[in-house]
Amino acid sequence: MSMMFSVLFSVAGLVLGLLLIVGGIVLLVIGSRRRDDSTSRAPLALGVTLLVIGTAAAVPSLLWTLLPFMA
Repeated sequence: MSMMFSVLFSVAGLVLGLLLIVGGIVLLVIGSRRRDDSTSRAPLALGVTLLVIGTAAAVPSLLWTLLPFMA
């Protein structure tokens, strides 16, 4: 039972991390399309932040998802 919850939470963390990465990519594209430097800083900064947080959530979750299949 414990292993099932572990896999469930790791898959949920993986989905959350991937959603954050996609959101970061979208904000980077929006920020790079703006011509004015002062209005492009906020989406670019938020996009990079979402990419970093999404990667920090997705990589360990991916490892915990694949761990039961490696044993």
